[in-house]
Amino acid sequence: MTEEPDLPEVFAILDDEYARDILVATKTERLSANELSEKCDMSRPTVSRRVGRLVEQGLLEEYTHVDPGGRHYSEYEARLERIEVLLQAEGFDVQIDVRPDPADRITSIFEAMRED
Repeated sequence: MTEEPDLPEVFAILDDEYARDILVATKTERLSANELSEKCDMSRPTVSRRVGRLVEQGLLEEYTHVDPGGRHYSEYEARLERIEVLLQAEGFDVQIDVRPDPADRITSIFEAMRED
């Protein structure tokens, strides 16, 4: 994931119906690429390309698991909460709100505990 989203790339991703479908599908549950392919009615390569772009911009979180047979697989969950675009005299002000990274959430919890 990049630290700061690339705004032109974010808008290009959101202009893609497949990427929007993936975000909607993963808003309430984690889904694997196979599940996304079925639920969103798209090919696995299409899912993989969109997921890669979404993860790179921090709009989707990837969770890797190991099954009992030792094989790795990933599940995806939307991090995007809201995008706000304001037109101001100086130009556009864009605010992208995402849920914090899980590792960052844990760090925040421990830091808050230390302060108490």
